[in-house]
Amino acid sequence: MEKKKFSLNKKIFSTILISASLIFGASNLFAATKVNEQRQKLITFALQYQGVPYVTGGQTPKGFDCSGYVMYCFNHALNIQIPRTCNAIFKKVKVITPSEREPGDLVFFKANPKDEKITHVGIYCGVYHGSNKKFEGKRVFISAVSDGPSTGIQLQLMDQKYWKEHYYASGRLLEPTIRR
Repeated sequence: MEKKKFSLNKKIFSTILISASLIFGASNLFAATKVNEQRQKLITFALQYQGVPYVTGGQTPKGFDCSGYVMYCFNHALNIQIPRTCNAIFKKVKVITPSEREPGDLVFFKANPKDEKITHVGIYCGVYHGSNKKFEGKRVFISAVSDGPSTGIQLQLMDQKYWKEHYYASGRLLEPTIRR
């Protein structure tokens, strides 16, 4: 029997390495921002789904949309039930300023800033400190991305042009680590 050679293209290999470091070293990746146990548990749980495909209406590890992913993470990591849609989730959060935002808070976006409808939600992870130079020292969030060069659950830069232009608000569902 002939053995088949197994090779990975650079993108897949990079995704595997990033995912492994995120799953097994999540507390170290965002170490500059100390958070309470509940927030860390949410972030660690959320990061393990990186690479799961985007599915419209999806709310399981077979495929997620943005609000289905956030709902799933809160429910399964923390046993906290939250609404299913971006707008309904936004109505439940305490709106906070970007300077108050901590890992585990939510970030909301609008495709059309003039529209009332919130079209995207993600879980803010904080400032990345890991081996991926694209993210190093930058503020990131994780969400189910439906469009662009790659889709599915992935880390995104808060300062990436698209997200920066469409950012709407930050919201809090969990107790803050830092009392102000």
